Amino acid sequence: MTTKGHGGPSRRYALGALAGAGALVAMPSLVRAQKVSWIGATAVAPSDFIAQSIDFFAKRVGEISKGQITLTNHHGGALGGEREHIEAMLQGAVHMATPGQGILAGWYRPAEVWTHPYLFKDVPHKDRVWDAVRDEYIKDVGSVAKLRPIAAIPRMPRQLSCNKVVKTPAEMKGLKIRVPETALWRRTFEMFGASPTPLPFPEVFQALKSNIIDGQENPIALTWNSGIFDANTHLSLTEHMMQDNCLLMSEAVYQKLSPELRQAVDQAARDSEAEMRPKVEADDKQIMEKIKAKKIVVTEVDKAAFAASVKKLVDEFPAGRKWVERFAQVS
Repeated sequence: MTTKGHGGPSRRYALGALAGAGALVAMPSLVRAQKVSWIGATAVAPSDFIAQSIDFFAKRVGEISKGQITLTNHHGGALGGEREHIEAMLQGAVHMATPGQGILAGWYRPAEVWTHPYLFKDVPHKDRVWDAVRDEYIKDVGSVAKLRPIAAIPRMPRQLSCNKVVKTPAEMKGLKIRVPETALWRRTFEMFGASPTPLPFPEVFQALKSNIIDGQENPIALTWNSGIFDANTHLSLTEHMMQDNCLLMSEAVYQKLSPELRQAVDQAARDSEAEMRPKVEADDKQIMEKIKAKKIVVTEVDKAAFAASVKKLVDEFPAGRKWVERFAQVS
């Protein structure tokens, strides 16, 4: 019998058995050590709060997961626009993106609810609604669209800029207002009494300077940072829509994570919301001071009259009705 090197059959069997037992013991550790590298995408500049949100999430999820999740973000539309990001996500080329909630309507039609006017009393109410419906909304989007909106990226209300005082829908009559290129947005401004003009946002400033349009509507930070108050002299505080963006990922990518890493993603998402909400609100106040210092005429409006003018909109766009009704349950 050969015993050279103490490597006989019984020795090899024992080592094999030990290795097998070791593998069984080590398996939970291997699951815990799951490592993933993700690509994130935004359509905005790195300084924008949307970009800041996903960058904060990347840092936080790396900390909570102890380096097991690495998210590398590409900003400024380097990987395309918001719709392209979602398409790339479903193909596995991008793992996280930051589209407007309403953009999801291309894959989950009820998401158009986020562009319905006058759903929320104010910004704190909008945040309470999201916190209340988040889990059921995520589940519904996941089952229909295979996408997972893990967090809201806060944005402030959209306000109207133009060159005259507007306090009521009657004073919107005849105004050519640029709107995003969606039917619901266009119909909203028709019901307000304006003449909506769909245009891509990069064309807005020149269209204002050329008098092709009279005004536009956006959160005031975007209006200010885009130089639009060099073309518009008035701001009406309509607060007609409060559409947040979202941190979005593929449902399949989320489900492939270990329970520990799913928990890390969920916690980083909550931490991102808590981090960004007060920052965005504080920035809005600072921007308003700059607007007033520029001598822009700022006007409060009859929001009840504006809200009444679009009350029947949900009948024309019923896809989001169940969420309209659900949001109304949150005080």
